[in-house]
Amino acid sequence: MKSATAEQQDVVSVEGELGDHPRRMKGQEFLAELLRQSGTKAIFFVPTFLYPTLVELAEDSIKRVLCHSEKAAAYMADGYAQASGKPAVVTTQGGPGATNLYAGLVDAWQSNTPVLAVTPALPSSRYHGNSYQEAYVDFRPVTKYDAEVRSIDRMAEFFGKAYREMTTGAPRPVHLYLDGALESAEAEFDFRYLDKRYFSYPAFRPRADDELVEQAVRELHQAQSPVIVCGRGTVVSGAWEEITALAERLDVPVTTTLGGKGSIDERHSLALGVTGAYRRPTTDHVLEKADLVLNVGGHQGGATTNMKKLPKPGVRVIHIDINPAQPGANYPNVLPLVGDARTVLRQMLDVAQLEEQGTHSAWVAEAHDGLRAWRESERVHIEGNAVPIRPEQLMSDLVKACPENTLYVTDTGYAGTWAGAFMDLPAGKNFLHCEGSLGWAFPAAMGAKTAVPERTVVTITGDGGFFYHLTELETAVRNGINLVTVVLNNQAMAFQTHLLRSLWAGSRDLDKLSEFGMTNFADVARGMGAWGVQVTNPKDIAEAVRQAIELDVPAVVDVLIDPSAVAPVAVMAGQGSRSNVRPASAK
Repeated sequence: MKSATAEQQDVVSVEGELGDHPRRMKGQEFLAELLRQSGTKAIFFVPTFLYPTLVELAEDSIKRVLCHSEKAAAYMADGYAQASGKPAVVTTQGGPGATNLYAGLVDAWQSNTPVLAVTPALPSSRYHGNSYQEAYVDFRPVTKYDAEVRSIDRMAEFFGKAYREMTTGAPRPVHLYLDGALESAEAEFDFRYLDKRYFSYPAFRPRADDELVEQAVRELHQAQSPVIVCGRGTVVSGAWEEITALAERLDVPVTTTLGGKGSIDERHSLALGVTGAYRRPTTDHVLEKADLVLNVGGHQGGATTNMKKLPKPGVRVIHIDINPAQPGANYPNVLPLVGDARTVLRQMLDVAQLEEQGTHSAWVAEAHDGLRAWRESERVHIEGNAVPIRPEQLMSDLVKACPENTLYVTDTGYAGTWAGAFMDLPAGKNFLHCEGSLGWAFPAAMGAKTAVPERTVVTITGDGGFFYHLTELETAVRNGINLVTVVLNNQAMAFQTHLLRSLWAGSRDLDKLSEFGMTNFADVARGMGAWGVQVTNPKDIAEAVRQAIELDVPAVVDVLIDPSAVAPVAVMAGQGSRSNVRPASAK
């Protein structure tokens, strides 16, 4: 049991003192102090809300990042939270601005990221009075907690609840409507509502049922062809050492989802790479033959299982998840291990250490034979120095050019698939991937760089994705957010281009549905005050990337890639250069 002194130390206080009693101040002073005590390095916003609080922070080191759109501001907060392990804060005006913010929170909701969104609530005197931009958005579908703060006496209570909801159980965004008049009002604020354990996530690490853990280890030992699939929750929990140790102890091959990349060093002898809809194709065979799947911190949703094709429903699944509702939600025949991924894996290790070493050597060898054959088949694309540049070589050379602890942030679609399949990365939090919002990567990487300014942060996006929030390049320049953005420029929404051509071969004017004119993003970058270079020869990739990193300014590396290159997404299996999709028409 904790001592009274230890319990008091878990309570956030003003100016480093214990918050053992209410303190009188203005609402804006309370909000500024809340941000300081939470340990956040930035607040992302679009005017014109919470200006008194932002002014209050003028002498602080907290970055006040003025963004060009509410959606991008939400993505920055999302990237910040994922990179830092702490909740992030985004504020926007209400009305139309709030609708844009709503759209930006969808990806954070799907990826289980804690983001605190704050928008204005009109004072009661103006409520339903046809006020300017009076429109209320229902944030409940994309938040775990949604409330209106209309009494200054309860402000600390509501913000305390918001942080608790964000960081306990499955983390997710929350939203507060805040009466702006409360900022200038004065009251006593009880800081005891703000417990510091809720300023990072996961706030708690629950254990699974011991009997179920023992059963899970026993089943893994007895299985003939087991496989581990690591989802995003493995990385969020920081469980890469435990995954590696358990896989070694039980002799089981490991795959990851795109969000779970980093759960194991991909150069490890048991690592097979990314599985699902956006995958290394060789994992298909492994999941098809598996008689037991250990799913760690993943939802077994459509992208992870390629629309419930791998594994087939009915195959035995052991599912670790902190959310009790997830195990068995999408698949039958599931053994649920409800708890924090790292904690549960340590429980499994404790049990596994008491038993003999697992022996699945023939199964592991079969899985790696397929992986080696695939690598050999891709060698011509990775090392061929083709012009236009092949994305496979770009990804391989990018890893060689960047420091070991680089944090890569990728978009959905082709860009994420190229990166996931062809970048062998070490274990750890080094790869952030969105859940489906094209254009997410660039602003999310800005948020990530704000969270971890000491690390090299590299965005990987296509021209289609970069166009979404290109204006935020000015935001990066203005705020000194010195990330490197690598643009895979093929003058098209290439995934759509190839799908159209595979489904409607011979139809006229298909290029008008998914292709762009030529844009030199290096010129655009220079015009906005950043550094930019365009790469057309694969031999120049590494030097361009190294120079961008060394300059330590916002930088764009615009790489002209082969428009006929088809990423190994499941729906395009056998298409294009792997090869019946014709090259894009000349511009």
